Amino acid sequence: MRALSLIATALVALAPAVPGHADTVVRACEGWEANARNLMMPPEIAVQSFANGEVRAIGLDTSEPACCSAHLMVDFFVATEPFPLCALVSGPNGQGFSGLRMAEMTARYDPATGLTLTLPAGRYDGMGSVMAPLHVTINRATATVMAQHD
Repeated sequence: MRALSLIATALVALAPAVPGHADTVVRACEGWEANARNLMMPPEIAVQSFANGEVRAIGLDTSEPACCSAHLMVDFFVATEPFPLCALVSGPNGQGFSGLRMAEMTARYDPATGLTLTLPAGRYDGMGSVMAPLHVTINRATATVMAQHD
């Protein structure tokens, strides 16, 4: 029971987008988007591991809506939990991005803030996809995930 309450607390700590960047949503990995059947292909590019396997970034594509079907799932271990916590990073109003370039993902670690993953993510502008950097910071010490889409 203790583990469940810690997870609930950690999920509350999932931070929404950085103020001023309301087009990115971070939420719990619940719902139809966070399903294994939505794994982007090929899996060797869609699933990337960091921090000696303690953090995984997983590209998801729900196929619909066609304009914004891509989501980024992040699961990560924290010292106090035996299994990973999970966050789903989506675009505006929880809809997905118009694309994620998983092969172009980079990682940077800062002990003060955690691991930041950066990759091009698309924003549908009504005419097409406009790619811009998506920054996702995973702080395992505080069990938080924050995202910003430039």
